[in-house]
Amino acid sequence: MYKKLFKILVFFLLVGVLIFPDSSFAFKSVTRDQIVYDAIEFCPVELQAYLRNNIAIVSAGIHFAERHQRRSYSINPYETEVVYNYLIKDLREGKYNKFNTAHAFGVIACFIAETISPDNYRTPQHLIPNNVSYDGYHKVGDIKSHITSLIKDYRIPGRKKMKKGITELLYNVAVNEIVDYWVSAWEEGGYQTGMFASAGEKISHKNFVLNQKAAGG
Repeated sequence: MYKKLFKILVFFLLVGVLIFPDSSFAFKSVTRDQIVYDAIEFCPVELQAYLRNNIAIVSAGIHFAERHQRRSYSINPYETEVVYNYLIKDLREGKYNKFNTAHAFGVIACFIAETISPDNYRTPQHLIPNNVSYDGYHKVGDIKSHITSLIKDYRIPGRKKMKKGITELLYNVAVNEIVDYWVSAWEEGGYQTGMFASAGEKISHKNFVLNQKAAGG
């Protein structure tokens, strides 16, 4: 079942990149890109280097949901496990430099972000907080139960809430959860992480316009 579902996901990934390489969902794109950049900042050094070297592919992956909105494809949070398991499989098989491996990191980020907050925020300022704080590494365990907790704790109570305190919380949770999934997959795939960021480390977005320029936005 997983193999069949993963083939479908990979098909959508490749078609999306080929058909909509420059798709613009303006009110989401900058926010999603920033989530990727922030998550990479909190990754341990070895994984951080890999993700930075493949930043264009990883960033394309986090736009998976946007690229397929026009084809009536909606994210099923529980399919996160499918992508996660196949990412681990590819890493274990040495497919370190393959497109689908780097892209899967981005797709996992997309699924986690959609699981926590699937709402369409009209401007980046609705979601991107002034500061993002790292809460430390938490190894991913049972994914189904964990996804259920994210839905219960954040997705349901946070739906269609535009209060800054709520959107900042959702953004922080998304970044930290993405880091946990990335690091867990990397380790399960047999790779060393290197030095971790310290819990409590912060990223400032006070110069957000500069961040956009540095990201090519």
